[in-house]
Amino acid sequence: MNVESRKEAMCVLASYLIAATAAILIFPLRLLPCLLAGMVTFEIIDAFRVRSQGYLRSKVSGWLAVMFISLVVIAAVFGLFMLLYNVFTLDFTSEGDFYRKLNDVVREAHDKLYPVLGDYMPRTYQDIETTAFTWLQTHIYILQNAGQKTLHFFAVTFVGIFLAILVSLASGNEARTAPCLKYHLLQRLRTFREVFSAVVTAQVKVAAFNALATGVFLYLVMPLLGYHLPYAKTLTFVTFLCSLLPIVGNLISNTLVTLVALSVSLQAAIVVIIYLILIHKAEYFINARIFGAKIQSSVWELLLAMLIFESLFGIAGVVAAPIFYAWLKVELVRKQLI
Repeated sequence: MNVESRKEAMCVLASYLIAATAAILIFPLRLLPCLLAGMVTFEIIDAFRVRSQGYLRSKVSGWLAVMFISLVVIAAVFGLFMLLYNVFTLDFTSEGDFYRKLNDVVREAHDKLYPVLGDYMPRTYQDIETTAFTWLQTHIYILQNAGQKTLHFFAVTFVGIFLAILVSLASGNEARTAPCLKYHLLQRLRTFREVFSAVVTAQVKVAAFNALATGVFLYLVMPLLGYHLPYAKTLTFVTFLCSLLPIVGNLISNTLVTLVALSVSLQAAIVVIIYLILIHKAEYFINARIFGAKIQSSVWELLLAMLIFESLFGIAGVVAAPIFYAWLKVELVRKQLI
């Protein structure tokens, strides 16, 4: 092996070590929101620039994309607040109506689950409120810590967006004549971009399918069976948001739908459980097809990766696992190691 070949091999190895170190450090430094927000922003600007080629100069299209992103962020924040407002004002006519319906749900659940859970099951919303208030009084530091983490989350998210804008405006096509280490680091980043785009696209498709299936079930199937579940629109919206988090999000949304059905009747809850079993059997094949086509990974692989990442890095690991696992697998496949 000559000097150039050894240098090339060392640069490749160094690029993998640097990429792996950076990926691991993201978790203790709590920079995952920064990474995700930055990647989404960069992908939007890059897509806008590619589609405007031939019509506008690269710099002009870049600045137009930045303006577009700014408007999208503002509109998204405003739209989210309006959507939440409409969801709750249409499902609940007033604050008193919200608490009254919540009390009804808790009371119904208590009556049906009391033989199993006994006094552990709250009787009314006030019982939950009292228990939560007492717990917070003795664990006030948790509330303070949650406030600090929320502030940190929004801060690093906006920093990620700002950095992505700067990088996208300054970036250009790197030739193969770039310095060896820089070239291979850029190769790692390009692979990560490909994987990130594939995973996000796949997960949005899965979330849309889950929300559509839930909406059809709540608005069409259940009424035909004689059951009218409350908060159908809220549950459909929550299902979409939860489904953006692979696997774990389904567990959260399924639990909410089942609890609401239980407040109607035990028979309605059984129907919901049967539906969830059937729909997730179908979803298993849909997931396998979507993720298999995008990142060549099975659902069981993603679940195992999420379990390991959650054990190592907590909830941030659950969010990052599909992306980082797919990145690792693609790199190994391209090196013909698996």
